[in-house]
Amino acid sequence: MSRASHHRASRPGRALAAALALLLVLAGPGVATATLEPGPTPLLETPPAGWPRAIGVEAAAYLVLDVATGQVLAERDGDRRRPVASTVKVLTALTALERTDLADEVTVGDEVLDVPGSSAGLEPGETWTVEDLIEALIARSGNEAAEAIAVHVAGSRGSFLQLMEEDAAAIGVEGLELVSVSGLDDANLLSARDLALLSAAGLEHPELGPILARERVSLPGEGALLARNELLRTYPGATGVKTGFTDAAGYSLVGSAERDGREVVAVVLGAGPDPARFDIAGRLLDLGLDAFEQRTVDARIRFTVAGGRLDLIVPATDLVLPEGEAARVELPVAARPPESDLEVPLRVGEQQVAEVTARLDRGGAPGPNVDAPAAIGRAAVDGVYAALRARAATEDLGG
Repeated sequence: MSRASHHRASRPGRALAAALALLLVLAGPGVATATLEPGPTPLLETPPAGWPRAIGVEAAAYLVLDVATGQVLAERDGDRRRPVASTVKVLTALTALERTDLADEVTVGDEVLDVPGSSAGLEPGETWTVEDLIEALIARSGNEAAEAIAVHVAGSRGSFLQLMEEDAAAIGVEGLELVSVSGLDDANLLSARDLALLSAAGLEHPELGPILARERVSLPGEGALLARNELLRTYPGATGVKTGFTDAAGYSLVGSAERDGREVVAVVLGAGPDPARFDIAGRLLDLGLDAFEQRTVDARIRFTVAGGRLDLIVPATDLVLPEGEAARVELPVAARPPESDLEVPLRVGEQQVAEVTARLDRGGAPGPNVDAPAAIGRAAVDGVYAALRARAATEDLGG
């Protein structure tokens, strides 16, 4: 190819590159994409009737969530969206830490001026690290820290709010229409379930999780300060999360704790004056950790047929049950195997609490050279093992 023809061929490419460069300038700096995903899908969506529940809880709404399974253990009005004040800052922190590093330095601008409510003492022109701002946001509920984070990450509050909504949807909390990064505006509406799912994601986050658990923080110009979440000092095994208060939201709290390898989140919305929310959260955490235990449920039936075998399998599934209760899966024991996957009942005591999928594994089925009618005619139940039982999650599974 001649130099002239090469020059002519490259013009469209240069024009496209110039157009892309112009678009990047108009769009401003790019924002990293988050990697947030939904938590575990629980086997039970809601606690069955007759399971342990909180008694005498004076709050507008509450919910107890098992973090490992995503199972709701107890709740009241847990799906109604209402003002939740500063508890939304867990999502603010998640959105920030998905797109920036703790060590990044932030030069604070005029966005921190005249921000009402809780303050961490930020002033325009100061330089704080992202970690300082997240600590101020979580431990001291700094409203102006939320504004500084939003501008640093996304360039504006509006752009950051859109990222928060996208991140919430990725976690499984869809349909949020947020107007405040700090929660100061009571037009932010979330449910107890929403906050439990967001907080569980925060606890699992490698950078945010440890910050949620910090009883003390040290902020520039302020020195050592106690977190406002009193559970971190009063409840054994507490791991977080966040307080909140406005007149419309009332005294609210998301608390969490870990015991014997299980972690539970308790959401309290619209409680009475302190210390009510901390007392209620402590009782809810006790309920989730003491009145329930984790089990692993699985089952298998093997059918021997001419030239091979077929297995009907319920894969190992984690389930949280009331203390001392046993679960069983009812698989059909018949002379012939089923033709496909099927739904089978899961019972706790005499109560059917769910249906689970029993998968037909044809991996050991006879090959095409086996006479099919003869294989079916000779089908028989060879054995039933690991069936109709629930095991402790830590128990040796054996053979």
